[in-house]
Parts: sequence; C-alpha cells; structure tokens
Amino acid sequence: MPISLPPISRRRFLQTAVAGAGAIALGSRFAFSDETKSVDPSRIALLSDTHIAPNRDYVHKTGIRVWDQYQQATREILALSPKPAALLVNGDCALDHGTTEAYVTFVDGLTQVRAAGIPVHATLGNHDERVEFAKAIPTDDARVKEITDHTVSIVRLPHLDWYMLDSLRKTKETPGELGAAQLAWLAKSLDTHADRPTVVMFHHQPDPHPADGKIKGLVDAPAFLKVVQPRKQVKAVLFGHTHQWARYELEGLHLVNLPTSAYVFQAGQPAGWVDAQTSENGMKLQLHAITPNHPKDKEVLDLKWRDNA
Repeated sequence: MPISLPPISRRRFLQTAVAGAGAIALGSRFAFSDETKSVDPSRIALLSDTHIAPNRDYVHKTGIRVWDQYQQATREILALSPKPAALLVNGDCALDHGTTEAYVTFVDGLTQVRAAGIPVHATLGNHDERVEFAKAIPTDDARVKEITDHTVSIVRLPHLDWYMLDSLRKTKETPGELGAAQLAWLAKSLDTHADRPTVVMFHHQPDPHPADGKIKGLVDAPAFLKVVQPRKQVKAVLFGHTHQWARYELEGLHLVNLPTSAYVFQAGQPAGWVDAQTSENGMKLQLHAITPNHPKDKEVLDLKWRDNA
C-alpha cells in the first residue's frame, strides 16, 4: 500500500511545529531547502525497514535507538545538494505490529524532509498494517491506484518509471505476496509503457529458490520474475526485508537488497540509507552507513542497464 506524502509549505510546517511543540524536536536553524537548494530530478533517496515505534525513546534489544538512526538518515538526506526529487521508504515502516501511533511518529519524523520540498512515498512490509497505516496517513494522491486490497504507485522520473508495489501478505507473518491481480496490472502497465526504462521496488526479497526450501520472502517470486525478466525495459528490482546491503543479477536484471536504517540481523552488515542517481543507461546507488566507521560506507553500486533486445 504505497502512500504519497506531498511536500508541506513553510506556513504549514510552522503550524505543525506549534501544534506539536514538545512532541517534535525542531532545529532552530532549519533552512527550507526548497528555497535554497536546487532539485536533481534524477536523484532519489531510499530508506527501508525503519521500524519506528510510537515511543521515540524505544531501544531495540541490540542497543539501537531506532528513532535516532531514522533522524540521522533524514538529516543526511536533507544535507544533499542538489536535493533529491523524492524520498522512497520501502516497507516495515513500523516496529512490530503497525499501529496508528507508530505511523504518526513515522510521519512526524519526515516533517522537515517534506518542508524542504521533498515528497515521500512509502510502501508496506510484513510488520505494517494497512488499516492503521490508512488511519494515520490518508491520501487522495491521483498517482495511487487501487488493486483489490493492495495499492501501487508509479513515481515518474526523467529517465525511468519507478514502480512501488505492495507485497504485504499478512501482518506479523514473514513471507510476502504480490498476488495475481497486482501482477496482472504490472504486466499490463509495463506493456503500455514499453519504451520507458523501469525500476520495480517492493518489500520482500524475490528469491525463487531459497537455499533451505523455506520461503521467507516473496511466495510468488517465480510468477513475478516471469513478468519482469522477459520485459527488458525492467532494469532493476529493489527490495528490503532481510536487513542486508547486497546485489546480484538474473540474466542482466539487477536485484538490490536495500539496508535497514534501524538494526541489523547479521553482524558486519551496515545500517543506513541509499542515494540513487539515475541516468539513461543505468543507476548508481551509494550507501550512506549509519553504523559508525563501517567499511562499506560510501560504497557505490554502478548498475548498467541491460539491452531491450
């Protein structure tokens, strides 16, 4: 269920700050970058697995204060110059079982980003909950299209279309699913826009052959890959869920696992966010590690697009 949060005006930002005084810590020297910085329409900031709790003081069992990591990531995104055309958040926005309170906190953490003129688009993971998400974040964005109980969104960039799909199958159950209706819509939309290079993003990893035979990612991964692999305008698939930073290829199709901004599952993995620079022929993804002194900080994945033929 991708949700679009438009930028907010300076007046609305100040009204929000007054209304939420005591709840949101606001920097006294915050600059509205829509007034001071240009926008790069080919640049996108990426977050995944933010796992925000209602309580900003929540500390995960690993010792990580997830709110602090979230705020560090948004501060670094705000510091980009030129600023990105959008911030995309790829699921598991909430900590455990998505609640309205968690999503209110999640949105509060994006206030300065939106006040800087940067729109935010978010999709859901297995720790999210559709009804609670909708209560906290109503939307009438015309770019959001209903697909039965799922919602999809397309972010159109100069060089490509960025599809945000919904893989939430059931809250608090690990595997995800796109479903027949969403896959049929995807195939039809891709065929309608066959001349547009495309990136597809959703929460669960599309692993068609898990090593241990237990599906922990996308249960209909083979059906999804059957849609995108022969449609060569699909250049890359981005996902989260596993709290890893990794990449691989399937017949020239790039698959990239976005890192969590919160806590990692495996020692040595970075927490962080990703700066995406798109072009006609590919995309560069740069990791910005929140984990202090991580050896992969500023690592760049240089993705070259496969041919359409």
